[in-house]
Amino acid sequence: MQRKLTLHCLLSYAPDLNPDELVWSHVKRIGVVRRPLRNGEKLGPKIHGQLSKFGRDPYLVHSFRHRSVRYISHV
Repeated sequence: MQRKLTLHCLLSYAPDLNPDELVWSHVKRIGVVRRPLRNGEKLGPKIHGQLSKFGRDPYLVHSFRHRSVRYISHV
């Protein structure tokens, strides 16, 4: 079976279509910035913990995918 690769050109700057930007927006909206760091608390581990928690929630992960963007498809 022969498959074809289809190339989809993305806009040079379209944060609303970029799943990474949707994740960071979510982190900023409800995550670590909602509460200041405590004395001695590090930002990196706190964000890593929150992102790990997101990774265990398939419904949340799926919500970051924009419906109109298809990065790769096979025919």
